[in-house]
Amino acid sequence: MHNDVHLRIWVGGTAFDYRTAAAAVDNIVRDWRRKRWCTIEFILSTIDGRLPETRLPNERLFLGP
Repeated sequence: MHNDVHLRIWVGGTAFDYRTAAAAVDNIVRDWRRKRWCTIEFILSTIDGRLPETRLPNERLFLGP
């Protein structure tokens, strides 16, 4: 999708890269601020300009209100 972003989640020194809808970003950050159990990064650009193929698990939960 053209409105997707690259989200990287760090847990215990391991990075997990996901594709997620840009519309979910506000809710992801809001949830993260409540309990910071991991480190998150939003990758703005890469050398090849591609996003990860794997979508964020349960992404639809972050698309709601």
